[in-house]
Amino acid sequence: MVKIILDAGFVYLSFVFAYYIRFTLQAGIFPNETVRFRNYFETLILIVVLWLAVFKLIGLYDEKKSQDIIDELAVLLMSVLTAAFALFGFLFLYRGLWFSRLVIIDAAVLSFIFLALERILALFFKRWLSGLGVGSKRILIIGAEEIGQTLALKLKMDRTLGGAPICFLDDDPEKKDKSFHCVPVVGGLSRINEIIKDKRIDEIIFATTELPYQKILDVITECEVLSVSFKIVPGILEIIASRVNIEEVGGIPLITITEIGLTGYKAFLKRLLDFISSSLLLLFLSPIFLIVMILVRLDSKGPIFFAQDRVGKDGRIFKMYKFRSMVEGADELIPQLEKLSETEGHIFKIKEDPRITQIGKWLRRLSVDEWPQLYNVFIGDMSLVGPRPPLPREVEKYSPWHKKRLRIAPGITGLWQVSGRSLLPFEDMVRLDIYYIENWSLWLDVKILFRTIPVVFTASGAY
Repeated sequence: MVKIILDAGFVYLSFVFAYYIRFTLQAGIFPNETVRFRNYFETLILIVVLWLAVFKLIGLYDEKKSQDIIDELAVLLMSVLTAAFALFGFLFLYRGLWFSRLVIIDAAVLSFIFLALERILALFFKRWLSGLGVGSKRILIIGAEEIGQTLALKLKMDRTLGGAPICFLDDDPEKKDKSFHCVPVVGGLSRINEIIKDKRIDEIIFATTELPYQKILDVITECEVLSVSFKIVPGILEIIASRVNIEEVGGIPLITITEIGLTGYKAFLKRLLDFISSSLLLLFLSPIFLIVMILVRLDSKGPIFFAQDRVGKDGRIFKMYKFRSMVEGADELIPQLEKLSETEGHIFKIKEDPRITQIGKWLRRLSVDEWPQLYNVFIGDMSLVGPRPPLPREVEKYSPWHKKRLRIAPGITGLWQVSGRSLLPFEDMVRLDIYYIENWSLWLDVKILFRTIPVVFTASGAY
């Protein structure tokens, strides 16, 4: 309720400031007859109510959804844009209400700034309270595998997620009495009732796909009895649940799975936005491209750009372009270094790769080496958001279900990149890619792009 009241006040102030900006600062650029502020004041209450109603419909005040600050700012941006368009539509239909379009545009910009600052300040306040242990859930993670370890690390690094990992439970005897990111493994599932009570656990997260469903149901039943909430990291069947239909044949229920949703007008819309966005970004970033090209040329011998065969949509091979960040002939050294790879599965990565040049370290750290892929997006080989484009030798080792990630165009960024990048094992990367394909929406792309910004600047999981 407090957030809604604050939002109402800031939206109101945004329109007040927008009025003065329109008829003072912008009066010389867009001359028009000055309208008395009283004419605006009489309609502002109605407009504020309209905007708050749109915010509610978009989900800005949905407390049931766990969102970090990037997600919330993305929802806020969509809410403000939708509210502005709704007001434009209302004015178009009801011509008796006169209102400057420039005031609406200025108010939309100011509203986003004010409401974003409000949420950022609330974030710091929440982080300060979390540091004092106020309002933070005590979380038990079941499964100390890679995904559970990554989850524990993220919870410890970002206190605004609202939870503190207390301990792991894992039946693997090799993990007993070990700690991961300072979170101990205190035993197996047989101790769950004891641990919940002794550690005062508020929430349990199932971070493993190895448990049988019967065991999970048993634990969930215990959680309900002890009033402990629970969450589950989904497996493949849960990920594709949105495409499951049930039909009957002779009275026997059968499950059918429909085609992926990224087809038809959705695919056209995604491609249109990719084309427009990549065109504008290539134009805007061209001066930086020139500087980077000069630095790469001065730093080491070899071409400025690195072109490599990658596997795109439906297994089609294409040339992916990057700024060269390694010594010339780096691919030829892979057989000698393959045993040093620090990722599981079919991906070759080394944190301290000896092939990387001096300027290449900075290019990779800030992901600037990936920028030429905007050209791949422009010509349609890639998308701004999508699964990571694999190498042909990686695809040769894929299991059949891994190839599902090749159903759409690969992206410069994606769920994998904003969820841990090289910190995540290959199998979890594939699950994230399949989740993205199964649940694609324009809104999901917007959120991923928002989340990419801090990942790039903090170089989280990049090597």
